[in-house]
Amino acid sequence: MCDNCRAQLAPGAAYCERCGARTRKARRLVRLAIRVELLFFALVVVLVIAFTWIYAVQK
Repeated sequence: MCDNCRAQLAPGAAYCERCGARTRKARRLVRLAIRVELLFFALVVVLVIAFTWIYAVQK
């Protein structure tokens, strides 16, 4: 059931067909995707800093 308009949802639906609101499942997946992206970004930043430090130390 949709939290926004109380319409019945299709099984596995990510959005309500009536009002277009995200389902709980879709909100959870979006939060997970954002966390994964932030973790990947942090890893890239750490790698860039590490390689820059290694390059500076070797000079």
